[in-house]
Amino acid sequence: MPSWNDEETSSEEECEVVSMDMGLMEEPDTTVEPLFCGQLELAHPKCILHQLRPIKRVAFEGPVTGRRFYGCPVQENGVNCGVVEWVDGPWPTFLQRCLCKLWEMFHEQNFGRVQDKQKFEKELSRLKSEHERELAKLRTENDKLCIEYTKLVDDVSKMFDWQDGRVDKKVYQKQVEEEELEKKKKELEEKAMLEVQMEKLKLAKEQRCILQSQADIIKNTKKAMKAVEVDRDVLKKEKAKLELVVAELLKEG
Repeated sequence: MPSWNDEETSSEEECEVVSMDMGLMEEPDTTVEPLFCGQLELAHPKCILHQLRPIKRVAFEGPVTGRRFYGCPVQENGVNCGVVEWVDGPWPTFLQRCLCKLWEMFHEQNFGRVQDKQKFEKELSRLKSEHERELAKLRTENDKLCIEYTKLVDDVSKMFDWQDGRVDKKVYQKQVEEEELEKKKKELEEKAMLEVQMEKLKLAKEQRCILQSQADIIKNTKKAMKAVEVDRDVLKKEKAKLELVVAELLKEG
């Protein structure tokens, strides 16, 4: 089982490897530093590929955070040479471990924020969908209330017209009777349609029963025919045996 010192040593080695890789390979992320910026005024050093004067930069990544260096001036639409030369030497091992830990904590918190944002967006979409459903439901109820309100207004206006004598009482009664007759007519039509459907269902059921009975009769007839054929074959065999016996008797006199 590794001890705490072993873990500390492995962490130191990891930070040292990271800083060495940063010094030898690609350019790290940088931050703006007003006291150390702009292009290098000296003729040397120059970047390896483009032979251009480098730019002053300050690293802002991993264990090299805060270290000043000269970087390749080609940043877009070209190949970047990486770090031309480090101005500051490597940080102490303890400081590198601290920087690694701080960046790790930063990434963990950032990942937590991303997860919280995703949960929030998911909850927001769920609430939006529920709100849309409720809004559609309220619109439907509003339409129903508008229809009922319009009908109520018509009824009230008719009542006031009848009271004011603008509409004859007989005409109003005739309209009521016509409405009742129309209502009864619809009820009778619906009842007749139901009866017709019931008759159709009944006939269909009887037809299925008849077809089933016919199928059973045909099936039983086939079975009986097969039995008759079997008996006929047996009788033929018995007849043949009897003929042989009679022929032998005749031969013997």
